[in-house]
Amino acid sequence: MAKAKSSNKTNALITALIFVLIGILFIIYKGTVLNWIMTALGVVLIVLGIIDIVKKRTLNGIIELILGILLIVAGWAFVAVAMIIMGVILIIKGVSDLMLASKFKSLFAILFAVLTIVVGVFLIVSYWTAIDWIFIVIGVILIIDGAISAISAIAK
Repeated sequence: MAKAKSSNKTNALITALIFVLIGILFIIYKGTVLNWIMTALGVVLIVLGIIDIVKKRTLNGIIELILGILLIVAGWAFVAVAMIIMGVILIIKGVSDLMLASKFKSLFAILFAVLTIVVGVFLIVSYWTAIDWIFIVIGVILIIDGAISAISAIAK
């Protein structure tokens, strides 16, 4: 029983340290991490495609191969389009919220609506910088979560 508890504590501590390490990598490398992820997913899809073709599941294999190659070659185009679409959605939501907030004359709601519009414009105009900031925020969250988990594991 004591050995199992010690093993769980060690596993929790290792997981917490991995979160901190990933968080640090996200902060240091920012948007480059997304490039690594897209490349890794592309390679995995290509390998799965080859395996499917060897196993005579030709259609699945060809689709996986094409998706893997597209992800490696044009992955950033998908990200750019997604960021622009998200920006447009935020602008529309911000304008809608601004119209509603102006009816109720709520200063906080008006400021939040304007902030939503600004973030939407930022995502459209400078999505590369936005991606960097997103990874920095995720990195900080992972570091905080990892630190809290490590403290919790040590305290048990």
